[in-house]
Amino acid sequence: MKRFLLLQATLAFAVLSAAEEPTNFIRFVEEDESDSLQTAVVSYENPQKVKVDLVGAIHIADKAYFDALNVRFKGYEAVLYELVGPSFEERGKPEVKKQAEKLQWVGQLQTMMRDTLKLHGQLEGIDYTAKNFVHADMDMSQFTQTQTQKQESFLTLYLKAAQAQKEVNEKRGVDSDAAGLVMLLKIFTMKDSSTELKRMIAQEFDSVEDIMAGIETGDGTVLVGERNKVALQVMDKEIAAGKKRIAIFYGAAHLGDMEERLMKRGFKRTKVEWLKAWDLPHAE
Repeated sequence: MKRFLLLQATLAFAVLSAAEEPTNFIRFVEEDESDSLQTAVVSYENPQKVKVDLVGAIHIADKAYFDALNVRFKGYEAVLYELVGPSFEERGKPEVKKQAEKLQWVGQLQTMMRDTLKLHGQLEGIDYTAKNFVHADMDMSQFTQTQTQKQESFLTLYLKAAQAQKEVNEKRGVDSDAAGLVMLLKIFTMKDSSTELKRMIAQEFDSVEDIMAGIETGDGTVLVGERNKVALQVMDKEIAAGKKRIAIFYGAAHLGDMEERLMKRGFKRTKVEWLKAWDLPHAE
């Protein structure tokens, strides 16, 4: 009897420990015929039977990935989405376009990467005009004011990211500068350089969550933590309005922090699914 009770207690502890482990929201998978970069859809439920899915986003991906998300999003009462600035419907207004110029460089960078890697952009691939889509991010004034309050700039973020990347590489025993240069030279001499460049970048995504954890140490950042607070405030309003089936569609790098905030609200993880964002076939 004692052995039986001990076994039960051990199993219960193992299940509890596993449940408390943080989720990976992005991964690189190697297979026989092709590799892939995948993002997670993680489901949670609270005692009031409210179901929330954290849907990890990659801002440039295969068209099939965005098509599959559009179909999935039809099954939610509300899809909360990230977009610093106004809601998608208001983006065409002249006064809004002027404000958006402050973050224009982000869009230009994504466009360059999209074209170089022969992928599709999220803003073109996702139907943001769907009736169940709800803007759940800072407006431009909130974003800039909060950055000023926290004394956050592109330079401070870059330095934190560089330090976090260095620490991750040290743990992995990787000399990223030397390895990266050799790999780039090899890639650009290949017949299909875009696929191999995607593969190289996809492999680096495996460490993105560790890097983000390093960046968010201390008081956190506006780029992730503060925007996540806004998203969950919007979620609280949707729940108060009676919504029971909600998706939060944010960049995968946001979701480790967001999961932690959900758990503090009493949500429990119930399921993890994986979607293929980049298909990377092997060279013949």
